[in-house]
Amino acid sequence: MYIMVRDSDFQIPFCSINMKIDLANFSIVVVAQAHNPSILNPDFLINNKIVDASFTPKDVYCTPPISQVSFDEGISIIAEFERLQFVDHVSERIPHKSQIAEIATRYISVLPHVRYTAVGINFTGHYLWENTNSACSFISNKFIREGPWLSSGDGLTNVGLKFIYLFGKIKCTISIESTERIREENKRIPVILINANYNLDVKDNNIQEIISFISDWKTQNERFTNFLEKAFTRD
Repeated sequence: MYIMVRDSDFQIPFCSINMKIDLANFSIVVVAQAHNPSILNPDFLINNKIVDASFTPKDVYCTPPISQVSFDEGISIIAEFERLQFVDHVSERIPHKSQIAEIATRYISVLPHVRYTAVGINFTGHYLWENTNSACSFISNKFIREGPWLSSGDGLTNVGLKFIYLFGKIKCTISIESTERIREENKRIPVILINANYNLDVKDNNIQEIISFISDWKTQNERFTNFLEKAFTRD
């Protein structure tokens, strides 16, 4: 897996083991049995006060199977038949200054007749590393017991792990992978990529439960932060 990055985002890749994770996006996904993608357009969002009237549409396409509206403000909304996604790409403000939780709750409140079945809160980020080998070695030394599985073939080139937890009705899945970012001129930068998903299944189209879960996104962010603080420390 490779991640594309703008040259302006690049900084010298010191090992960032004691630094904050660099969050790349914060998203909310609402699953339903019958979203209607064709209604998603800038006028629908602004007229229903789902987004602020000052938002400037950048990329827009609307079709029956999938529609997307992206704004200059760094927020995208994507509607498919079974998935509705709200994504904030502006790393400088996510997650605490992001508006997507409010936008998501306003959107589903406008369409209460849709049969919603699940909702997910997602965080994606990375730690810059000195080199690919040290990123791979950190994960294997930290989480994997010594054994022949670490030395098969010509040795490990990348390592990926998945952790799954339950917090009551909320299922948490966190994946860790040593990989590389790619600068615009195709220079590869070693990183440890982190993806976290907090998922809640909903019965009987309980919209209030979905809204409450989305509005309480800070609880999931705190759980994610706690995991990182425990996992990304040197023994």
